Amino acid sequence: MSTTAEYTNIMVCTDCYFAHHYGVVEHEGKFYAGESDTPADCKPLGLCEGAELTDNTDENGEGYDEFSMRACQGCGSRLGGSRYRLAYWG
Repeated sequence: MSTTAEYTNIMVCTDCYFAHHYGVVEHEGKFYAGESDTPADCKPLGLCEGAELTDNTDENGEGYDEFSMRACQGCGSRLGGSRYRLAYWG
């Protein structure tokens, strides 16, 4: 996590990234990112509720990790996978 005077960079999983763009749906106690039919491991963006988020990746691939085992900073999931950088304006 890196911080500037205006925002903090966070790295989020694919579920949180899709939830940021397409929303979160809860059905029977399970959470789905966007139109996915596979439930998320944790509530997408659950650790960021009430915060303003914006994409903070660039066309050169900065802000994207193809595979990481670090915990998602959006939901806390420890599942490995892609991570995307978002600016957290909380």
